[in-house]
Amino acid sequence: MLPFVARSFYRIQEQMLGRRTFAFLKELEEAQRWPRERLEELRLRRLQHVVAAAYEHTPYWRSVMDEAGFTPDDLRSLSDLQRFPLLEKETIRARREEMVWRDEGPRLTLVRTSGSTNEALQFYTNSNREAEINAARIRGHRWIGVDKGDKEVWFWGSPVELDAQTRLKHLRDWLVNEPLTNGFELTPDRVAGYVDAWKRWRPTCIFGYPNSFVLMIQMAAKQGIDLRAIRDRGLKAISTTSEMLGDVNRRIISDAFGVPVYDSYGAREAGLIGHECDRFTMHTNDEHLILETIDPATLEPTDGEGELVATSLISRVMPVIRYRTGDIVTLSSAPCECGRTLGRVDISGGRIADFVVTRDGKWVVGYSFIYICRSVPGITKFQVRQEQVGRIRVLLATDESFPADGVERVTEKVRARLGSDDAVEVELVDDIEPSPSGKYRPVVGILAEQLRAARQFGKPPDG
Repeated sequence: MLPFVARSFYRIQEQMLGRRTFAFLKELEEAQRWPRERLEELRLRRLQHVVAAAYEHTPYWRSVMDEAGFTPDDLRSLSDLQRFPLLEKETIRARREEMVWRDEGPRLTLVRTSGSTNEALQFYTNSNREAEINAARIRGHRWIGVDKGDKEVWFWGSPVELDAQTRLKHLRDWLVNEPLTNGFELTPDRVAGYVDAWKRWRPTCIFGYPNSFVLMIQMAAKQGIDLRAIRDRGLKAISTTSEMLGDVNRRIISDAFGVPVYDSYGAREAGLIGHECDRFTMHTNDEHLILETIDPATLEPTDGEGELVATSLISRVMPVIRYRTGDIVTLSSAPCECGRTLGRVDISGGRIADFVVTRDGKWVVGYSFIYICRSVPGITKFQVRQEQVGRIRVLLATDESFPADGVERVTEKVRARLGSDDAVEVELVDDIEPSPSGKYRPVVGILAEQLRAARQFGKPPDG
């Protein structure tokens, strides 16, 4: 599909969903080079609107402000935000229904996410919020020379998307130039097929998980497949998300494909937080967010590295005010050569997704298990562990909404996800301890680490 035609179909789709995506995009592109003083004025106005809506339409936030002894009219500067308490994940779980303004906009939806840890969380969104996030994503891609409608492969996947590839979904992908390639399950044969398909498709950009790219590169190298052939057919950039990219993986991916690799960073509850420009500076979406850092132990503000606290300026449907993300970052206002006046963020510690390896040699990325645990209520934490061939353990911490047949449901879904005869053991536990970095790893793939170190990507040896 020609890019301008695909872009037109995307506009129609967004309009049908009640999303003013391109109007918001125009506003973002105008604001990104404003003087900081003007940008701060915009942020204060938006914060005032969010706080006023929170007070008027949500019982939870009204009680918070009443208890603190202030009203929306008392919010006269961005520093007044400090009068709000920190918002914890546990509070959202317990008080979610008191936080939502159901009539704020069309298509109210309850979504479930596991964020940068594997602690399940549900929150509300709607067309207004999603349009703002889509606009920010489009702007970030434009920074790296990729426009909506350009051919872009999503090296992605979820069980829902991949199991429901109806004719309508295929048609939608084709119309907007965004075909989906399953990045959750990799084998050497699939990698070879993906490369052939991408060479025929001639994408401008491939968007996906860093770990999936690195594993694909290793499998391709074992087969003598030159990934730069995709660049020779039009690939300009690779865009990554969800996991920590890191300098090593960035270099591995860039060298293999022969194109620059740009990262993006978001939290589903807060929205798209940052996206790299063509100078590899990860700019923060300051029009959408107010970001702070705190010491995770003392909860005191920090000037350097600290836990990221986010306040959304676009989510009136479910106000997110001073939300603890759990991610360790460093914020900065240092100027960038690109000329944009937006802030910047460096991610110090964050997301890791490991792999499970089936008896028949299929590598299944950790994020696919997140989708399984989103589909069963009552799972508050989970972890998939594999130490040997043919045996996978699933640890679940649950609450009172976990169904009586929950263990059987999770077992069945994991087996279906693996598509193999590996033994699956689901165990209920009181809690799941974080890794030394403080992050909860969705998958601890000890076997995968051993096989990757030995560069064994086929059927794993028994034992």
